[in-house]
Amino acid sequence: MPENLALYVLLVLALGIGFLLGRRERRKKVGNPGIVAQDYFRGLNHLLNERHDLAIDTFVEAMAVDNDTVDTHLALGSLVRRRGEVDRAIRIHQNLLARPVLSSDHRAQTELELARDYLAAGLLGRAENLLLELARKKSGGERQVAQEMLVQIYERESDWERAVVVGQELARQDRSIRTPLAHFQCELAEISLNASDLRGARAQLAKGADFDSDCARVNLVGARVEFAAKRYRDTKRLLRKARGQDPEIAVETLELFQGACDELGDESDYVDYLGECLQSAPLVEVIKALGEHVERVEGVEAARTFVVEQLLRNPSLGGFVTLLEHLDRRGEPLQAEQLALVRRFSQSLLNRQSSYRCNNCGFSGHTLIWQCPSCRTWGTIKPIVRYDRDA
Repeated sequence: MPENLALYVLLVLALGIGFLLGRRERRKKVGNPGIVAQDYFRGLNHLLNERHDLAIDTFVEAMAVDNDTVDTHLALGSLVRRRGEVDRAIRIHQNLLARPVLSSDHRAQTELELARDYLAAGLLGRAENLLLELARKKSGGERQVAQEMLVQIYERESDWERAVVVGQELARQDRSIRTPLAHFQCELAEISLNASDLRGARAQLAKGADFDSDCARVNLVGARVEFAAKRYRDTKRLLRKARGQDPEIAVETLELFQGACDELGDESDYVDYLGECLQSAPLVEVIKALGEHVERVEGVEAARTFVVEQLLRNPSLGGFVTLLEHLDRRGEPLQAEQLALVRRFSQSLLNRQSSYRCNNCGFSGHTLIWQCPSCRTWGTIKPIVRYDRDA
């Protein structure tokens, strides 16, 4: 949290604390209100002198815990957690839970905040135990928040079976969880596939399709399952379906589609498939694969003409490297040494470019990851398509 924003939040909290303390002392009308006032102004002095840690400690000590001040304690705890002071946030929330004056609603709010503290500290087991108890005892919004946090924990632990169990309950109130549920089933299917349990993998994928029939990954993993089962026509059917659902993942289907066509001795279908991919998403990998086919059938010159035409239509840095490779075969229009140097330089630039980007938060990387490690959204990382659609 930026320091100026933290200072603003603390100032607002300080005003609220002052109001609560003043009202509390007026209501009591006994004792020595000057002591509380001294603590409050001491905390305010720390705040104005940018000693935020001391200010927070002083405010917490000055405020008694009752139903009027719980929300302020919770706000302070949330603030220090966002500042990275997780241990202090845990102490604030544990101190609240130790007080018998908390109402049922305030206790549930405090337990949720404490679970967030544990998550921020990496204490997943403690957070899980707290949230399981909340999900069992509570209903409505508090139960839903507890379930959402449990799903986050199981994602981080790759405990896909538990994530599915909790996610199914959550889906009754929040349909947006259905897409992550489909990916959880794909994770389980891949585990089964790696163990050569093709029947189990198909069962997991069928559940994934029930959760989200538009999830391209279900069909992509399904194609791998059918390829392992030597059902090559089903492999091609599922790959076409996956590409139809998400044209930008076409590059992830090429190798498997080619392998299925090789097994069936049907190269023409692979060429047709490349043409379909070129129409929906003119990726460099598709252009290169088609160029290789044209070269085998019609020769180097025809292949170069085809590649140049496609790359000029959809210019990109990767396409520039491919173009130079084709020009270099004939040593034109530059000398071979100069062209090789330009190609190596262009390739080095290409290597620095990310190949995949999250459409939700912008996270980028070099490999396809189904769950974004930044925003933790499923199915939003896509190949970066660098071309001018208006060209």
